[in-house]
Amino acid sequence: MGRIKGARNRDHQEARTGLIQAVTGPVLTAGGTPLSLRQLAKAADVDTATLRHYFKDRRGLVQAVFESLLPFGAIHHNLALELLVLPPEEAFTILLKRICEGWATVLGGLHAVGFAEGMGDSELGHSYVSMILEPTLATFEVMLAHYHEKSFLYVPDVRVGSLGLAAPIVLALFHQYQLSGNRCRPLDLPSFVEAHVAAFLRGYANH
Repeated sequence: MGRIKGARNRDHQEARTGLIQAVTGPVLTAGGTPLSLRQLAKAADVDTATLRHYFKDRRGLVQAVFESLLPFGAIHHNLALELLVLPPEEAFTILLKRICEGWATVLGGLHAVGFAEGMGDSELGHSYVSMILEPTLATFEVMLAHYHEKSFLYVPDVRVGSLGLAAPIVLALFHQYQLSGNRCRPLDLPSFVEAHVAAFLRGYANH
């Protein structure tokens, strides 16, 4: 009996998805240290030839991991936009504190991997920026544009504004977690977020 049309493609995709799920955890908890293809194969309980069959090479596998996280980013984007019913100071304070809380778990690992992989491979750097970092910045841009249109703030360039809002938080989080800055210069992150948001909004106040 012949194979049912489409069954091969479906089986292939299911196997591929299973492999992505198996390596995502190890990739995100590696502390920003890139894992070899052999290490990833071990995590998925397969050999390296299997990973090459489904992803061509290590780069393809890491790109697939980034792509698989896009739906989660969309969920958090929508949750952020729900904050737009609040005044800007309250909305941005809540959002940035959420990021700080998430950084201590999966979020920090994701961005650490993106930076580590991107520094060594421009293609993976592009994948990280386009699939992870830019969608995050786009959320800030949408929120800033909303408050600009409602005359709460004056933000003529929301791209510049989004970078100005996000960059100090990301630097502080890398400093405290990935670079172990909390051992020599611990930072009260909630207080830092509140001070940063207040200063940021003073700079973009609609006079």
